[in-house]
Amino acid sequence: MRIQLNTGVALTVIPVSQFKNTQISVHFLENASKKATSYRSLLANILETSSQRYSNQILVSQELSNLYGAGFGTSVMRKQTVHDLTFSLSLANNRYLENAENLLTNGVDFLKEMIFHPLVENKHFQERSFERQRSNLVAYIEALRDDKQSYAALQLQKLFFNQDEIQQIPAFGEADVIAKISNEALFQYYQTMLVSDPIEIYVVGNVDGNQVATLFTDWQLPSRQVRGIQIQPQIRPDKMTQIKTETQVIVQSKLDLAYRFPTDFRNPAYYAGIVFNALFGGSPLSKLFLNVREKASLAYYATSSIDVLNGLLVVQTGINTQDEDRVLAIINEQLRDIESGRFTDEDLEQIKTGLVSNYVASLDSERSYAARALTNSLVGSQVTAKEWLDGIQSVSRLEICEVAKKVQLQTVYFLSSEAKKHA
Repeated sequence: MRIQLNTGVALTVIPVSQFKNTQISVHFLENASKKATSYRSLLANILETSSQRYSNQILVSQELSNLYGAGFGTSVMRKQTVHDLTFSLSLANNRYLENAENLLTNGVDFLKEMIFHPLVENKHFQERSFERQRSNLVAYIEALRDDKQSYAALQLQKLFFNQDEIQQIPAFGEADVIAKISNEALFQYYQTMLVSDPIEIYVVGNVDGNQVATLFTDWQLPSRQVRGIQIQPQIRPDKMTQIKTETQVIVQSKLDLAYRFPTDFRNPAYYAGIVFNALFGGSPLSKLFLNVREKASLAYYATSSIDVLNGLLVVQTGINTQDEDRVLAIINEQLRDIESGRFTDEDLEQIKTGLVSNYVASLDSERSYAARALTNSLVGSQVTAKEWLDGIQSVSRLEICEVAKKVQLQTVYFLSSEAKKHA
């Protein structure tokens, strides 16, 4: 059930009777920019912790307790060029509680309060709250340098997207930009966001669609210009492989690789790409796990993941510095093996079984329903659970081999514990 509450404001109700909780998510969407990414990340932190009615985190927690232990949070993410600032509320379904007839109404009212009535003084956010959240966010981002796996992944991202300013920036923004944001500028941005960002609202659970529609119609959200917030297929040009080595005082080196990946949601090879990744390095049965980590004992971890929205395949490994060349050779060997069809039918069936099991398990999560619905909306391609499962089961050996042939190494980032020159 999808309702257009106003121009640029849509409500989608997904009635699922199996859940005893109701999941509500409100998504403010914008075409990402360098400045906005950092502003929105800081906004998410501020709007999560207080409002006019609940002026501190203790009062927010008390109200969530009054809502029978509801969970509330904000988050930011980027889906290709679309930045998403999300407000999420999970609360028990009043059908399963005594004396809780107004729980859904009260939950929606709480969400409205947290989004539209922040703690404000003198036409900007309360100064103490603003300063605290800005400092906390800067400290969090700077602390990522100490998480070497995350640090290496971010460096690989910058290198791979070296000609794309937006994709270089993580969804949570940049510490140096956030540190310079003024309270007044952030509040002005917030006011603009409320009236200009396209809004997608998702409600998942055993709910009455008409009641939900009435509750959100009462928000009286103004119309806004529709700005073409949709994900488009990315065709990334082939380029020479980039190699960068950085040396730090660390115990475990990080060797990360980025490949040009040939599939997206609209591509007929989409499902073959998913199976390929699980076979290559995206599952405990994968070739990278079994051959790099287990058989050769050359890696503390060796995994692959795909970003189909950006046409990107990433391999992450934790290794000893002296093993870099051997690990690179074995990774390349696993890719060539898949390209040549050197994997058994039993391997393929086990991989498919694992993917199907994981997907079916995700259907037990209200949050996953909303996430899939939003992605479907942004890519303009509606995929049902049955279509996804059938698509995975129908993937052939030949289709997997064809995907492997089109995977092209573009970037190598090595975070080394000692200086080493590439030949």
